[in-house]
Amino acid sequence: MMRHAGWGIGVCLVLAGLWVQGEESLSGPFPRAAQPLLNDVISRLPDIPLRIEGDLIVRKSTGQPEEQYKVDMELDWWATPPTAQYTLRDRFAAPLSHLSITWGDEGEPSRRYFQGDPLTAAPLPDLQAPLLDTDLSWIDLSLSFLWWRSGAILGAELVRGRECLIVDLPAPSDAPLTLGGVRLWIDPKIGMLLQAESFNERGERIRRMEIKSFKKIKDRWVIKDIEFRRYPNPGQSTLLRVRNVEDRERFELPEK
Repeated sequence: MMRHAGWGIGVCLVLAGLWVQGEESLSGPFPRAAQPLLNDVISRLPDIPLRIEGDLIVRKSTGQPEEQYKVDMELDWWATPPTAQYTLRDRFAAPLSHLSITWGDEGEPSRRYFQGDPLTAAPLPDLQAPLLDTDLSWIDLSLSFLWWRSGAILGAELVRGRECLIVDLPAPSDAPLTLGGVRLWIDPKIGMLLQAESFNERGERIRRMEIKSFKKIKDRWVIKDIEFRRYPNPGQSTLLRVRNVEDRERFELPEK
């Protein structure tokens, strides 16, 4: 997978549901540009601020939980400017690290990183590196790749019994050097991302994300469980389990 210039960091929008307006054909032609499909996904982001609370459950090869963390997400894609904030906490809810993202007028992201208790400003880490001893990174948690460009739809394949389009996205030039690109499986009939894999600069698979289950919270269908696995150590996995989704009030600044 080749790298290219320019990228915007995303948000964990998959938790709020990715409902695509126009259905892409499963029959080809292949390859074809993936941007219309991704643009439709992004255009369907909720227009209200959301707070999402979840748990990160680390499981070793035995399948038994060995470590657990909490994660909070404050998401407002339609604010001025759009913002997304992610806080990683220990099992007792003490803060460990925080990533804040704001998008400028041209869509360029500005990122700030904090760590410790209390949270203190710190240099931006490698966004591709695993979070603590889990199997996901900041890029995985924020689904940055949905804002990457120059992707292509390569074909169709069954995932969990549903026909999905396969999308390859090369990593942009300012992504971590160890990241070569990602491959997505999107169900065009419901517009849902069901699976994603990331690859290193040599084209070797390094991580997989799979949607496992859904649940209904306050009349909104959301993803309940997402499983992450690292390679070449697939025996361990990390489950992101959504506990709660809440609407928040947006506070607009007065016009000058």
